[in-house]
Amino acid sequence: MRGFRRGPGGFGRRWIELYLLLLIAEKPSHGYELFTRLKDFGVMIPGIGQMGSLYRILSNLEIGGFVATDWDMSEGGPARKVYKITKEGLSFLADAMESVYELKESIEKFIKRYEKLRDRFNE
Repeated sequence: MRGFRRGPGGFGRRWIELYLLLLIAEKPSHGYELFTRLKDFGVMIPGIGQMGSLYRILSNLEIGGFVATDWDMSEGGPARKVYKITKEGLSFLADAMESVYELKESIEKFIKRYEKLRDRFNE
């Protein structure tokens, strides 16, 4: 359906923030690693300059107090900014999960009703 999905992968900015918080909670990571791990969920950052968009989202999460950063200089090459989740970030993620569970329940109801309708048309 035209206009139904929100960009590549169908994810809006708020969803991308939640995915990033989850990934960072699992393991502190640098930006490119997070970009790669988002693909595990089928999430793509929309638009040209995807890494720039990702870093803007991460910067907003940092400004909001949901993530903090440190510099990793252990590997060869330039230092990398590593994102770590804060207590506020964990709290936000937990609160957001209540809405995610509600959305999941609503989607499951939608699917069941659609399947009944589809079955009726296939008779």
